[in-house]
Amino acid sequence: FEEAAKKEMNLWLVCLLFGWYASNSVFAVLNKEALKAFAFPWVVSWLQLVAGVMVIVPRWIVTRSMPKLDIVFVTKKFGPMAILHATGHMLQVAAAGSGSVFMANVVKATEPIIGTLVAVVATGTTPKLSTTLSLIPIALGVGIAGYKPGAIELFSFSSLASFLSCFVFALAKVLAKNLMTPQMKRERRLDAANNYALLTCCSTIVLTLPALLLQGIPALATAKKLTQNSSILRNIFISGAAYFYSNNCSFQVLDLTGPVTQAVANAAKRVFVLGAAVIFLGEPITTQKLFGSALALIGVLLYGLSKTNTREKKSSNTEAKEMSNGNSSSIKRN
Repeated sequence: FEEAAKKEMNLWLVCLLFGWYASNSVFAVLNKEALKAFAFPWVVSWLQLVAGVMVIVPRWIVTRSMPKLDIVFVTKKFGPMAILHATGHMLQVAAAGSGSVFMANVVKATEPIIGTLVAVVATGTTPKLSTTLSLIPIALGVGIAGYKPGAIELFSFSSLASFLSCFVFALAKVLAKNLMTPQMKRERRLDAANNYALLTCCSTIVLTLPALLLQGIPALATAKKLTQNSSILRNIFISGAAYFYSNNCSFQVLDLTGPVTQAVANAAKRVFVLGAAVIFLGEPITTQKLFGSALALIGVLLYGLSKTNTREKKSSNTEAKEMSNGNSSSIKRN
């Protein structure tokens, strides 16, 4: 019975990994295709979040898994996080629209560097030496991939928007970690998947007014002139649903496996997205970009493994202390 259950779980894990990689690649490709004909990143990013809500709400109704919420709780706990998430999503959409998807995703490999800096400033934690050293190949790899004679692609709007997107998402993760507690899961039904689902709904509301005020009128005027607007709208909504499913699958992979597999899988995901940019979008790739991106991805993998070792040591120390305290208490009772 245990053998059959293990095989079933492994098969489900393979399906989740495929869904994660495929949906993230679909998002990257269709997002770029939509922005080529409809260059309004504020409106496109908002519609993509709307597509996510269109997936979330029916699922909550059918499975009866909607979180227990009230306006004060949502505003206080999810309001700031939604502002950051909406901003980060708009920036990543704008980055892909104004430059190459390949380079935008190479720049996203700097997430560990930005996340470490944010953690140091926000929480005062100091990374261990192996974690710090793993950031070096990331920085070197991104620098190599983004350099070309006479110019540095890292200073383009697309690269800067990707950097800023990573920074904003890192801030949002700091806030999100405070909500990922057993108490929240028990009292509010806010497990990892529901946390992200609710964040998507709140981010959609946050992005509505800026999107409509900044680009709503010109976007509508352009949509009326386009003969292929139905295909553009289809690309936007499919990419939005794919973006939601990508994050949803990644949460489930983490729940089933743990941080080590998650670190390896996240590094492998970048390879799939970069490959999709070359194959489906026809983006040119040089040996220099290939080497730089590979070096950066190796750094991302080393960073993930280093962070995992830190967590395991902390967990072991905590268990040892609990056992020691338990033994001391029993001795005192005797």
